[in-house]
This record gives sequence, C-alpha cells and structure tokens, in this order.
Amino acid sequence: LVACFLCVIVLLAQSSPSYAFRNGFETTFESQEALLEWLYTYRKKPASYRLPAAVHAMKRFGLLRDSEKADFFVGFIAGVLSKNPRDAYKLATRMFPMPPKEQAVIIRAVAYSGLPDWPEILEKLAPRMPHRQALLESYVMGEEPTLMEVPLESGPAVIYALWGFYVATGDYAPVGRIIRALRWAKGSVDKQESAFMRRVRAAFTWSDGDDDVNKATIGGTAKWTLVSHAERDRELIDVYRVQVTFQDAVVAQRLREVIEASEKFESERIRKEELAAIERIRRANPEGAGFNRATSLGSVAIATGCVAASAAGMAQIGVPCIVSGAVYSGFVKLLRQAGP
Repeated sequence: LVACFLCVIVLLAQSSPSYAFRNGFETTFESQEALLEWLYTYRKKPASYRLPAAVHAMKRFGLLRDSEKADFFVGFIAGVLSKNPRDAYKLATRMFPMPPKEQAVIIRAVAYSGLPDWPEILEKLAPRMPHRQALLESYVMGEEPTLMEVPLESGPAVIYALWGFYVATGDYAPVGRIIRALRWAKGSVDKQESAFMRRVRAAFTWSDGDDDVNKATIGGTAKWTLVSHAERDRELIDVYRVQVTFQDAVVAQRLREVIEASEKFESERIRKEELAAIERIRRANPEGAGFNRATSLGSVAIATGCVAASAAGMAQIGVPCIVSGAVYSGFVKLLRQAGP
C-alpha cells in the first residue's frame, strides 16, 4: 500500500505543469491540425508547459511571419502567460531561439499578458533580443499600448488578439471590448433600420462617417467572430445577453442580432452580410473609403470565411486567413493594391 501511495504521488507530481516544465517535457506538434486542436481545447486541460513548443510550431508553420496576421496567436500566448505568473518568465525563455522578426510576437505577448511584472520580464529577456531593443523599450516605456489599451480603430487585428486571449483564459473582458466594436457593424441592419435609429447611431458612433471601410471592416469582423465563437462556445450567448443591458442603443441592437444569429448557427449569413456591406461602401467611395492594408486583411478574412475547425468536430471559429490558407482572389487583389 505504501508503495502504491508513493507511486500515485510521483504520477501526480509528474503530471503537474511545474514538474513537466522543469524536466523539459514539451511535446512537439507535428501538424497545424494538432496545434489548433491543443489551442482550442486548452481551457479544458491547461498544459502551460507546452506553450513554448506551441510557439516554435507556430514559427515552423509560418504563422508568425507577418505581425499583422499573428495577432490571434499573440493574444493566445499572452493569455496563457497571464494565468501562469510564476512560470511566465521561464515559459518565455523557452520560446527562444526565435528569429529577430518573430521576436516581436514574444515581446507583444509578454506586454499583452497584463502581468504586474511584465516590464521586468521583458527587461530580463532583453539580452536574448539585441536586434529588437527599440520595440522592447517602446513597450517598457509605455509608448506602445497593451492589449486592453489598443484602440479598436487600429484595425481588425486587435479583434483577433482579443479572441486569442479569451480562448486561452475564458476571461470575458476581451469579449466586452469586441462587443464595443459592433457600433461599426453594417450587414443587413444598415438597410433595415429606421430613420430614428439612424439618428441614434449617428449620435453615438465613433466613425468618421458611413463611408469608412476601415470601421465597417472592424465592426463586421467583430460581429462575425462573435457569432462564430458562440456557435462553438455556447456559454458566450449568456454573456451577450447580460451585455445587452450595459450597451447604448446602437450596440445593443447589433448585439441582439448577434444573439439571434448565434442561437440559429448563422455565422455564414452574418459573414456574407458584412462582406456585402463593406463592398457597398467601397464601391460607393472608391477613392476615400478609408481602405488600407489592415482593413484589407480583415476583408480577406471575412471574404474567405477563414476558419480553424476544432478537433472535436464542433462549429468552426473565425480566425485569420493564415490558419486555413484559404484565398479569395478579389480581396487578395485589393490587398496588393492597398500597399503597406
């Protein structure tokens, strides 16, 4: 009995993240599918010690090359670090070696983690990143915003980063920020709303005008991904219902549409409506619709319906195109025209 008891203690110790971390048990990921399976089921069985191996897999699969496309993964890495404050620095050190360009992912993830000592962690990591001192110092000095400070107007990338943080943590604060972007969503609502609601929207909107493709893309990305994630994570619908009571008239109306579409598993309808709305604005204002590279990336994501299927066979979740590799020729052409 004593021997069995000792065996149980050893097995429990070896199954803990700290033991596995100290002994380097970082199972590699042989495919993108295996990586995404671990990522989307992480909260069910957190294994933070595998995060460095996951980051190396992201790099190996080319998911971190373009910082504009890596935001979902930056948010996820940040979320895991935020829930493991004792091991955060050690986890970050095991993400090296990493090419200088991709080191920006580590810097941003540490800053986005929101840990009380994240500036100190970055300073300790500085010797490993001699070519990224400018970016590192800009975060430490407070010149760059953290995840909950990044303006929603900056582009759809912040929406994906917020979702990455939520997928890793289950915290609802990032979802609340995404909901705020619904004020810019268009879809079928812009054709159906009354004159009164148009006046209300004009009073509350942050947009520079209805002809702003950038904000329409951000709002469309928010609306589509809110529905897509709720199709898989049904608890989000209850979160949305609670949030309705705290929103202004414009956002509340959009959020009710999100709830209805989520209940009916209609993310594809929302995607098509938002894409059509963006196209209407772009065609009506080809010269001054606020179209840029960040906007085009969001438009490509909406256009292709880029998704990563969960291993459990549940509903798919909207993530940037770089995961699925899908291509939508019309928007790829726009992407090239948009320039840097």
